[in-house]
Amino acid sequence: MSLVIADRGRARMPILTQEGAIPAEVYASEELAHWLQQMTGAPFERVAASPESIPPAGIVVGQGSVARKLFPEVPFDRLGAEEIVILSKGRYLLLAGGRPRGTLYAVYQFLQRYGGIRWFAPWATQVPRRRTFRLNPVRVQESPAFEYREPFWYPAFDGDWAARNCVNGHRPSLTEKHGGKVEYVGFVHTFYWLVPPEQYFEKHPEWYSLIDGKRQWEKAQLCCTNPQLRKFLVERVRQILRENPQAQIISISQNDWKGACQCDACRAIDEREGTPCGSVLDMVNYIAERLEKEFPHVAFDTLAYWYTRKPTRTLRPRPNVIIRLCSIECSFAQPLEHPMNKDFADDIRGWSERSQRLYVWDYTTNFNHYILPHPNYFVLGANVRFFHRHGVRGLFEQGAYQSHGAEMAELRAWVLAQLMWNPYQDDGKLIDEFLKGYYGAAAPYIKQAMGRFAERAKDSRMGCFIQPKDAPYLDLETLTYAEQNWERAEQAVRHDPERLWRVQIGRLPIWYAWLVKWESLQEEARQKGKSWAPAPSRKALAQRWLERALAPGPHGWTPITHVNEWGTTPQKFVESLEAP
Repeated sequence: MSLVIADRGRARMPILTQEGAIPAEVYASEELAHWLQQMTGAPFERVAASPESIPPAGIVVGQGSVARKLFPEVPFDRLGAEEIVILSKGRYLLLAGGRPRGTLYAVYQFLQRYGGIRWFAPWATQVPRRRTFRLNPVRVQESPAFEYREPFWYPAFDGDWAARNCVNGHRPSLTEKHGGKVEYVGFVHTFYWLVPPEQYFEKHPEWYSLIDGKRQWEKAQLCCTNPQLRKFLVERVRQILRENPQAQIISISQNDWKGACQCDACRAIDEREGTPCGSVLDMVNYIAERLEKEFPHVAFDTLAYWYTRKPTRTLRPRPNVIIRLCSIECSFAQPLEHPMNKDFADDIRGWSERSQRLYVWDYTTNFNHYILPHPNYFVLGANVRFFHRHGVRGLFEQGAYQSHGAEMAELRAWVLAQLMWNPYQDDGKLIDEFLKGYYGAAAPYIKQAMGRFAERAKDSRMGCFIQPKDAPYLDLETLTYAEQNWERAEQAVRHDPERLWRVQIGRLPIWYAWLVKWESLQEEARQKGKSWAPAPSRKALAQRWLERALAPGPHGWTPITHVNEWGTTPQKFVESLEAP
């Protein structure tokens, strides 16, 4: 028997709240009422219920006493912190889950799966209008595929967007009403945060790397085998954790450069283990073992990154130690299982065999040129599935994190958020759904341009710091095709101001490519006898680009401030084009 939630614009089921609800469960009932009204046009009443006073029908939100009486078959006390339950029975619908976030996620998953609501961006929500809302019998009990989920893109830092898309990473503005988030302390590259050389090097040079026979701290690391340093770090980490009781993970990880210690003790472990990660992991294990009883809820995180990426031969991370494996050397035009990425694929398999808690730090943007086309769109799904199949439990997908306006930022953030909950969804359909919902009638033209870029890039090595001159997909023919399609896209939505703005912002990467390759593209056009048409002059196109980049937008948007990780502003970028 189907449940009638709304009928011809009238609510047919109240939302039942329960005594003892935590803030995230209260907020879940508020969000449910809000979005059901947006969908059906009907105001939904929130009714406080008790086991002695249960209405004859209703949507039960949370795991309180009413839920336990109506749904005794649900193992509420054994639900994971983010596990959700969506269950219909008789004239009741249960939306509940573990604490702190399960019930809120159950509401959002219900609205998404059965209501068709999509939160594409902080300024772009799709709410199907349906005055009558019927629900066939449903029984869902599941947890997200990854325990830590962070699409590290600037639009994804909005707390409401993150919660609605079931993202729990460290950076978004997720508060108590959202059920909080996974709290890191330190986050990454913390050796010198933990042991500042300006404070300790003069007194304890032996705590820092021995390089070519000399102790040094500049572009160096820690001497991970030094027994006094280890004892110091145990106390230092203990102090930090006591000062940050909300922390669930603390990073004890190498600086963002090379400079591993070459002393006899460090070298002995590293040679035995076949990787400079050996001495680092041995030290992190030491700290984790001595603090695990006092902080049983905390994991100790370290990197397998760059020169430490290779898995150890015999040394195993303790159960409370996270290995965070980084893919920075890979080519991102191909899936990470592609032969071009064999070394990384071998490393993830090796760490998967050794680690009980493996995280991945993946890269999904071009840090040298946030706004340049970066055609990795169609490998994202394959990569997330690859991670999940190899036991990865936490996933950090680093994108353009300093500003709005990066190429296809909203698409990547939304698609990655969906895949982090369930990587076995059809990512091609997710991309199509986003394009249609976000860009409307312009979607087919944008999809064609994306497809041409990806096809042109598929055999090239596309790193996350690639320069335009090394990108074969930024040739005259491909950019001309993209320019024509984005022009058609603008025309397709010219009478839809909201979507026209989205298309105009989305076109900035195409113009950016013309601007940074202006001379070489002109020369290519001359050699091939092709017409040259993006603008009458580079200066004119740069001015159009800058006006769009700095223009105001909808609520939740701020004008572009960064075109790359190094802090170049749109104004400075345009000025650089005029430099001799």
